[in-house]
Amino acid sequence: MTRDEFVVRWRTRSEELARFGAQVDGARLCGEVLNDFELVCQGEDDAELTLDEAAEESGYSSDHLRRLVRDKKLQAYKRGRRLFFRRASLPKKPVKVDAPRIGAYDPIADARRVATQA
Repeated sequence: MTRDEFVVRWRTRSEELARFGAQVDGARLCGEVLNDFELVCQGEDDAELTLDEAAEESGYSSDHLRRLVRDKKLQAYKRGRRLFFRRASLPKKPVKVDAPRIGAYDPIADARRVATQA
């Protein structure tokens, strides 16, 4: 199930329940919504990506992904000469957090700081 199918299904169901003024068992309704959402997540995880799409999704370069496949650290499927990856099996590149940079000396800001301390 795709995201669009999920939204259309539950929007239609919502309108239908509102039209009939239905009172439903909340626990059962939530269970159905969660079950469908799990199908959506599973469908997205099982999606096959090309090498370029996988590189964009993971944050690693396509050369690095090829190297991981060659070293058998990452599983990929070959069709002809092209590599395909499962979205769920892709490594994620850690987000780089830089330390705050200290700018050049600003004499005006320093003068204001000194003036407020006095």
